[in-house]
Amino acid sequence: MASVVANMQGDEPSQMDLVVRSIGGYARAAKWLAPYIPLYLATESAASRGEDWDPEGSLAKEWEDQHGQSARDLSEIIQEMKGFYVKVGQLIATRVDLFPKQYSSELTYLVDSVNPLPFDVVRRTIEKELLEGYALEEVFAYVDPKPLGSASIAQVHQARLLNGKDIAIKVQRPNVEAQLLEDISLIKGLAKQLRGVFPVDYYEVFSELEGQLKEEFDFRQESSSMDYIATALSKDGPSPILVPRSIPGLVSRRVLCMDFMPGMSLAQLEKKGAGTGMDPKMVKYVGRKILTSLSQAFATMILEEGFFHADPHPGNIFIKPDGSVALIDFGQVKRIGYKFRREFAELVLLIADCKDTKEEYDVGIQLGKRMGLKFSETADELCPVALGMFVLDFSRTELPGGYSSYELSDRNVMKDVTYYPPEWVLTCRALQLIRGLAERLDMEFPLPKLWRKSALRALGRDEPGPSLVTPTAKGFWPRLKHWWKARAE
Repeated sequence: MASVVANMQGDEPSQMDLVVRSIGGYARAAKWLAPYIPLYLATESAASRGEDWDPEGSLAKEWEDQHGQSARDLSEIIQEMKGFYVKVGQLIATRVDLFPKQYSSELTYLVDSVNPLPFDVVRRTIEKELLEGYALEEVFAYVDPKPLGSASIAQVHQARLLNGKDIAIKVQRPNVEAQLLEDISLIKGLAKQLRGVFPVDYYEVFSELEGQLKEEFDFRQESSSMDYIATALSKDGPSPILVPRSIPGLVSRRVLCMDFMPGMSLAQLEKKGAGTGMDPKMVKYVGRKILTSLSQAFATMILEEGFFHADPHPGNIFIKPDGSVALIDFGQVKRIGYKFRREFAELVLLIADCKDTKEEYDVGIQLGKRMGLKFSETADELCPVALGMFVLDFSRTELPGGYSSYELSDRNVMKDVTYYPPEWVLTCRALQLIRGLAERLDMEFPLPKLWRKSALRALGRDEPGPSLVTPTAKGFWPRLKHWWKARAE
């Protein structure tokens, strides 16, 4: 195992190294899962006897204690295995609404930074991959040996060009590609075996992430993505957030030079601010400002451009000294087609203006079918509506059809969803960043109403007007006739 980790800084790992690593990963996963089996069986047995779940009972305490121990065990596994396991840990740390609090708390450190590369490795990588043999000093006046942050794929250093411009340099870890792809293959295999155990189909999630990960190794694509989004967010006026731009002529497959963004990440601020006694009103004021900026930016990216940052977590959101918000790390982006973008815009408007009428619910049911969602045979007919509200309206605790918004509840709406179109997975991941921040700050946040303007733009409308989706108008021409008649009235 140590040889594979060492090879991330030196020679390319052999196939045997990767096989040994996979076997070790399975063994550690089995050891980590084993203590949960008797608890799961005891819980199922209690439920079969008709016993109600008691959150203060002895069984609940056993679950809490086991979560605490298993979270520490998982942290040790991630530190030893590194690679894609770090990305999984980051996902757990940032999804406080999905995973037990013990896990999110234990793995918070992964959001900020992981073990950095030695600077001599960084220097060699820059000189080989970017400068093609020229010395660092011939292009840069200074490169800080201490990284600003390090992650599973790359780390970032502050630097200064010979012309005096301050920049950031993102440097890919040597030989990381083969290891991470092997890791995600193993994790996908585990997720496939556990399908149906959890309310979320993690196999679909990791399959989508696998496709994104393959693109993340080429920093030339990241350069194009960040430049495109920076332009898109500022084309109609000042951008709600700042996005760094790449430095022309200083971009290669494994090294990326970009604008330097001073400040601190949300993860760093959260760690620094813990226990400082900051005025709660000020925390909520600043938090709402951050949430509003991010919401406006993602509304533009998802609904209007159909191209958005797909790896949002507190480590990728920076607060500059002047209080403005910056978004970094565009290694994972997602492009969505016109059909999904239009239908998601209709969903936003439906939820934003929803008065919980039967007519609105009927529209939501038809919209869910058009979007390609599939549901279990036992799902309530209002499952599509409940899912839309769960994804977009964070203020609702009870959902149509008797569903719950609590993700670990037996009545969580996601348990009755058997298939999500690929666009749903990473779109909802972006939304969960906003949801997670709102829950951390304990504030209600009206996302659908903030996205309403962008949804109208995506549909080419000034106001919602009658929907083309009606329970009685099926097919294109009947829907068009219904819409035209309603417009005339």
